[in-house]
Amino acid sequence: MNRPALAVALLLSLAPWSTAAGELRGVVRFQGAPPALAPLETTKERAICGDSVPDEAVQIAAGMLRNVVVVVKGAPAPAPGKGVLDQRGCRYVPHVQTLPVGSTLEVVNGDPTLHNVHGYLGQATAFNLAMPSKDSRLARQLKKPGLVVVRCDVHDWMSAFIWVADGPAAVTGVDGAFVIANVPPGTYEVTAWHEKLGERKGTATVPATGAATLDFTFGN
Repeated sequence: MNRPALAVALLLSLAPWSTAAGELRGVVRFQGAPPALAPLETTKERAICGDSVPDEAVQIAAGMLRNVVVVVKGAPAPAPGKGVLDQRGCRYVPHVQTLPVGSTLEVVNGDPTLHNVHGYLGQATAFNLAMPSKDSRLARQLKKPGLVVVRCDVHDWMSAFIWVADGPAAVTGVDGAFVIANVPPGTYEVTAWHEKLGERKGTATVPATGAATLDFTFGN
């Protein structure tokens, strides 16, 4: 093979479309009567926080479960990216998210009051950020995989969850659906995690092109 042809072949071999990858999609259902969750009473700064905030622990619409983290085990993690955790009305937004390991999280204070954003990875502190003023922004890299539980040291009802994933992952939306793209072909264990309802496991065989489907059910 002459040099120009060899160079073209090498470029084609490195092109992103040369790597076969499929996707995993599905829905997460809740079976049984949805729990009735009372709002969380606020205990301070009600002029800013209101008298209460919604309890976002279990969110169900038409039998579909929101905020479930679905992770493909054993597949390579996507490249690190960027995420945002905002604070609005003394709530964290979003309540649940997933980011590839090594990603950068930007924490934003959308409230005109002091928040102290404390992230825990197990028993260890992942980050501890004092944010005294509205529109302040601080960024931290999420270097280790695992579940980061976020609390506010000033407003103890505030909570959020960040799953730092070492594999392809997604969070279900209001319709309970998830789509995980760019999964190399193969058979994988897949986990579905919910902050209150625990974990479910399944197995999926992802094709080289097209989609595999895997659904989960939580509840009674």
